This record gives sequence, C-alpha cells and structure tokens, in this order.
Amino acid sequence: MKKTLYKLITAIVVLSMGMLCSCSEDNEGFITATEDDFPQILLPWFGDWENGEPAVYKTISRDAELIDSTVVTPALYTTVEWFIDDEKVCEGTKIQLAPLYAGEYILKIVATTTKGKQTSRMGKLVVLPLDGDPTPTDAASDRLVVPGMQAKLHGTNMDKVVKITIGNKEAAATFVSNNGNDYIEYTVPSDLALGTYRITLTDSDGNVYGGDKIEVSDELPVSEETTLWEGSFDVTWDTPFTALQTQFKDLVQSGDIVRAYVTGEGQGTMTTAWWNNILTGKADPERGDIMISGSMVLEFTLTDYSMELMNEQDGAIFVGDGYTITKITKE
Repeated sequence: MKKTLYKLITAIVVLSMGMLCSCSEDNEGFITATEDDFPQILLPWFGDWENGEPAVYKTISRDAELIDSTVVTPALYTTVEWFIDDEKVCEGTKIQLAPLYAGEYILKIVATTTKGKQTSRMGKLVVLPLDGDPTPTDAASDRLVVPGMQAKLHGTNMDKVVKITIGNKEAAATFVSNNGNDYIEYTVPSDLALGTYRITLTDSDGNVYGGDKIEVSDELPVSEETTLWEGSFDVTWDTPFTALQTQFKDLVQSGDIVRAYVTGEGQGTMTTAWWNNILTGKADPERGDIMISGSMVLEFTLTDYSMELMNEQDGAIFVGDGYTITKITKE
C-alpha cells in the first residue's frame, strides 16, 4: 500500500512540475524549489532492499544499451551522477550506455545540490546472456579461489571457452564434459592480488563474454560434506533410487554439490521424478546418463534451474541400471 501511494504521489509531482501548477501543502514534502532544500530522486523507482541487498532495478540483455532518465528536485540546483560498481559512468539526468557484459551490477544514482547536500538511490542491474553464450553458474565453490590453484567454472556452452581473464590476468581454459555438469578448468594466476574481480570468458574467435564476479582469497573455506543417506541400494531400470525423492528440495539449494558414491558396471544419473536430467531437464535419449565402471563418485552442482525442476517434477531420484549407491552427500 505504501509503495502504491508513493508511486501515485510521485506521478502527481512530475505532472505538477511539467504543468507549472502551484503545489498544495500535501506536495511540499516532495517538491523543493530552492538550493537550500534537501535533494530528492523521484524517478526512476527503486524497490525496497531485502536481506541486506538492493532490489533489481532493471533487467536487460547484453546486446542492449542501458537507457534511462531521472527526475530530481530541486531540479535547477542539483547535479546527477550515475555509477556502476562504484565507477562513475555518466553525469546528467539521462544515461545512454553501451552494452555491458552479462552479469549482475550495482547501479547507483547520486544527486547533489549546489549547497553540497546529497542523496542517492541504488539497485541491481541484471544483464542477461544471449542464447548460445558461455554462461557460468553461480555455484559458490566456483566463485572463491586462491592464487595458483587449479579451479573449475561450471556452466552451459563452456566448450566455447579457451581463456578466462581475471582482472588483467589471463589463464588458459580446458573444457571438461561431465554429462550435463560441464565445466572449464584453469590455473588461477599466482601473482593475482586478493580481492573481488569481474571475469570475462573468451572463445577461439576472440569473442568476449561476461562471467560475473569471482573472489580471490588467501585461503579456501573448510569443506563440509554432509551425508544425506548411507546404505546399499541396487539401481535398476525397474527400481530407481527414490529414498530422498520428496526430501531433496528441502535438503539442498542452488550452488550445492550433490555426490553419489556408487559401484558397479552400468549407467545412470540424477534426475527429477519424471526421469529428466536434474541439470538440463532433458529426457532420454538426450538425458546424458553417466557410464559407471567400478567405484565412482557422481557429482552434480545444482543450479536455480535444478531447484525449479525438483519443485515442478515431484522431487529428485537416481535412475539407471547396473550399479549400487552406497552414500549420497551434499557440500
């Protein structure tokens, strides 16, 4: 109700300013006319923060310009600056910015009066990749690295990537196909300073794609692998593993790594209860079963899409034939 009222009042204010109408006492809190008044950003609208983070301000594709404008008061005595990730990119009430790499950015508008009074608004700018772009997941285990370590970056269309750039440091990338849980491997440059970096991915033709952010730390967090189930279960085409079917969506979340410890001679994978791959959503014959020989650990890095599939398709199971599950864990 408060948001609706605020939007209505804002609209009335903007119309009143454009028509040079006199203001009633009800509008005096929003319209200021002198350089001594405190500045206000009336448009664009920014949502309320949640869990300590700003709301999404705008979503665009990576081939689109960022075009917007702002309404501030007192208009005659206020300058406006636009920042993306704390870097000033524009000054004035209008912005037209060349396309950005795919990823999530923080956009901030700062309004300052001639008397030095200042206010700001902040929101997330989400830039989406195009179909076919290499698109990393946001798995936490991929986003924290240490200089000199062998690191992984999971995602879709990662087979196109030949190089990853962190800051101004480059590293060669090797693609690893993993039955729908594909990733690239690379060595984090050993002389990389600690901090948070926006990364880019380069294909063999020299095209560059956004990879969002990665944190370079001096140590990795202690890995905590939690056992979800332990025992012995023989998986066949007639008897899939369903012991955690309905619980999975409550036990795991996006970014978790689910591991199945198996032994045998056969094939199988983690799917929804509808037998569709938990990572890709694809059904047989494109499901991508993993060939099992001897003792192995099947690993699945869950994504937001995985969680959607679990909720829409009655949970998660393990299907296939010719192998035994002895333990299932998450990290």
